[in-house]
Amino acid sequence: MLDKLLFRYIGNAKKYIVVSVLLMMSKVVGSFSIALSLGRILQNLFLSTSANYIAAILFFLLGFVLRSGSLYLVTRYQTKITGEVKTNLRTEMISKAMRVGPSYLNYTSTANMINMGSDTIEQLENYYGRFLPQFFGCFGMSLVTFIVLLPISLSSALLFLFLAPIIPLMLKAILEMVARKQRKYWGSYQDVGQLFLDSLQGMTTLKIFSADKRRAEEIHEKSEIFRVETMNILRMQLRSITLIEWIAYGGSIALMAVGLPGMSLSSGNASAMIVLIFMSMEAFSPMATLTSSFHVAMTGVAAGRNLIDFFALPEQDERHKNDIKYDAAGVSIKNLSFFYPDSERKVLNNISAIFDRPGYTAIVGASGSGKSTLVRLIAGQLEGGEEAIFWGDNAYSTYKKQSITENMIRISHDAHVFEKTVRRNLLMGKKTATDEELIAALKTVRLYDEIAPRGGLDLEIKSGGSNLSGGQKQRLVLARAILRDARVYVFDEATSNIDIGSEAVILQVMKDIAKDHIVILVSHRLYAGKDAKKIYVMDDGKIIQEGTFEQLVKSDGVYRQMWQAQARFESQDLRRLCDGTLSRSEIRS
Repeated sequence: MLDKLLFRYIGNAKKYIVVSVLLMMSKVVGSFSIALSLGRILQNLFLSTSANYIAAILFFLLGFVLRSGSLYLVTRYQTKITGEVKTNLRTEMISKAMRVGPSYLNYTSTANMINMGSDTIEQLENYYGRFLPQFFGCFGMSLVTFIVLLPISLSSALLFLFLAPIIPLMLKAILEMVARKQRKYWGSYQDVGQLFLDSLQGMTTLKIFSADKRRAEEIHEKSEIFRVETMNILRMQLRSITLIEWIAYGGSIALMAVGLPGMSLSSGNASAMIVLIFMSMEAFSPMATLTSSFHVAMTGVAAGRNLIDFFALPEQDERHKNDIKYDAAGVSIKNLSFFYPDSERKVLNNISAIFDRPGYTAIVGASGSGKSTLVRLIAGQLEGGEEAIFWGDNAYSTYKKQSITENMIRISHDAHVFEKTVRRNLLMGKKTATDEELIAALKTVRLYDEIAPRGGLDLEIKSGGSNLSGGQKQRLVLARAILRDARVYVFDEATSNIDIGSEAVILQVMKDIAKDHIVILVSHRLYAGKDAKKIYVMDDGKIIQEGTFEQLVKSDGVYRQMWQAQARFESQDLRRLCDGTLSRSEIRS
């Protein structure tokens, strides 16, 4: 019933569990004090003897305070346990994602990561906050109950010692069945959640293609499966809880049936009889509570499986690896081949290339030719090319992952901006930047004048940058990258789906950056890379041509065919832009 893998993330919450168990034990002591004081009062009334009722009442109040206070503090400490553990799990989740890097997407989806960070960890609250304290508390409370019963009725105490383990053993016996049903339940819950999230994100597309009705039917089907699994879980819980309740009540009656016949009222045992009755009724309540928390906790354990699997993703020991030196030369690739996990198709085949400064290098090719896969490997966002990609004279495998990612920025067409102010988005590039530096970066990408009337650095960015145009959003991302001052900049289709003015700005900034940094441009639009010092042409995972624009456009090959095909469809303005004949006033218009 205790999951060792989940238990390791309990951290400092262990001390809270220990305190909770001690408080539960003190609750039993409080119950005993209440029973004993009531027994003394009733015994004296029944036998008509004189007694100090004030002392008995004080003893009763002491027991009441001890019992009530223990219950209150147990609740408080359970809250502390869940707070500590949820913080530990979320911290470990983020740390793990950072250690694994963007390659974690090879093992799980973004939707699943969102689910693990929210619903999964919230479900584990019941396991850590309710089940674990109650599990250990059962043993402590049963020990105190046994000690209390022992001097009152030896036969009742021994019978309790025999009956107490039955309920935990029954829970252990049904554990596998419960775990199996809970896994099915949680799997159906995740299916519904992921389908709903996907539908929500693609709502516009579903409406455009009139596919929303069919998607609603799919959600209904998944929801019905989830409803059935939920009812199965509830039926199982009701049956097991009912059975445990019968065992608990039967056990209490058995303790009284064994102990009471051996006592006589005439001998002044009224107090002991009341204590026996009271403690017998309380004896099995910890086990009944454990049963109710057990089922809820097993839902958390089933949910936590995905989280544990994520924590178990392979990591490399990087303690012996080096940071990239400041004077390290350019990036080079030597005979790189690459397969995606669980695929036999060779995505990249025997790739060799050199990327250095000054000037930028372009990688072009049709969609699906392997361009983005190649630059993701160069940027350290995919695993599998560490032995074939070099920074300076040393392979990536000799460097720490963090050192590679810190020295390289990949600017893609779908780069993310956060729901924060422009200032806070930019400060991610350079934490110590002054407002003057932030404004200078915005002016470099010609964005400051556009956002200044709307609040400038204090402009609040909405979800997904919805209050910015595509070009403005991309220029904000570029400004953030400029502040980072990385050694390598990778522009991966960074000018896709933006206005011609923003494209002109981005291309010009890219050329300026290339004077002092290594710059790699990836684009299916050949005009964008026309001025590159070297162009690599990719097709079907191979580099089939390389050279300058003049060399490639004159030779009979794929590049010239692509150039001629695109030239027929590209606008006259775009060709003038790449030739440098389109004026700023024309761009703005």
